[in-house]
Amino acid sequence: MADLKAALTHLETRLSSIVEGSAARIFPRGRMPRGLTHSLVEAMRSGVRPGVDGVPVAPNLYVFYIHPDQVDDILSTPEFLDELVGLLRQASLEAGLRLSGPLSLRVEPGWDLAPGETLVTATDSLQDLSPTSGLAFYPDAPSPVAPLAAFLIVDGVRLFPLEAAVVNIGRREDNQLVIDDPRVSRLHAQLRIVRGRFVIFDLDSTGGTFVNGLRIHQHTLRVGDVISLAGVPLVFGQEIPEPGDTQEVPAE
Repeated sequence: MADLKAALTHLETRLSSIVEGSAARIFPRGRMPRGLTHSLVEAMRSGVRPGVDGVPVAPNLYVFYIHPDQVDDILSTPEFLDELVGLLRQASLEAGLRLSGPLSLRVEPGWDLAPGETLVTATDSLQDLSPTSGLAFYPDAPSPVAPLAAFLIVDGVRLFPLEAAVVNIGRREDNQLVIDDPRVSRLHAQLRIVRGRFVIFDLDSTGGTFVNGLRIHQHTLRVGDVISLAGVPLVFGQEIPEPGDTQEVPAE
């Protein structure tokens, strides 16, 4: 895995060079989203898994969430995404990775992101979103619905219902889930609904975010997953709906 780590570090350097070189053309007045290339590489890194034949497999669908006011900056220069697609495809070969399907990039508005903030998620998709750049854009504001009866058990004693599409977790009092423990960063992690499931993101915390003993940058949660925020345990749970129960699901 040392070779993979080196290859991904090299990929981040190359991506940064392209993005910085295009920033003035794509993002006027210094409006380039912060940490775009780092978030992209971390999304790829966290999604790599062993293949059945020993060749590591990387996710093939990458979704960029940026502030809605900045989406047009990227949409007006589709060649930028074409460059990224080609570079990611070549870099995955150099890193010895096999993509799980046709490589696609997608840009969506992050309605709760501040200007300049960015979030990148990586998932597997069997569908090629576009024959060229892979760009798809859905301009309507999303109305995500929290998975039915999802919750966290905090430190073994506290039940926290997950009723919002975005849940910030940390020591700071303005977080939705406040954990008053010195090991936890002021803004430690974030839970976000992505394609109908909760995904946990580490927010560059000091003590790290772990799921089932493994340090993660992002992870799609499953029932029973044990999360550790610098040693503070949380268990993700969800009640199984009775037959006939329904839940509204956001349109794809």
